[in-house]
Amino acid sequence: MQLDRLARRIYRALHLSGYARIDFRMRADGSLFVLEANPNPNIAREEDFAASARAAGIDYKPLLERIMRLGRNYRAEWRTFNV
Repeated sequence: MQLDRLARRIYRALHLSGYARIDFRMRADGSLFVLEANPNPNIAREEDFAASARAAGIDYKPLLERIMRLGRNYRAEWRTFNV
């Protein structure tokens, strides 16, 4: 199973929203296990979240723009009334 696909399944299973970081570890035999799901990772330029985005081809400014767009467009499932 692709790591990206597994991370997305974990994200959905934990009912996360917005941005998050899923940390994995690999055993000597190559099998993976989830170390933690961090729903509020540090997004500073020099931190792991931004480094992971860079490794996926997403520069820092576009990363922040994506996060802000997610926040602006987010509508909680429980929100069934207009304010």
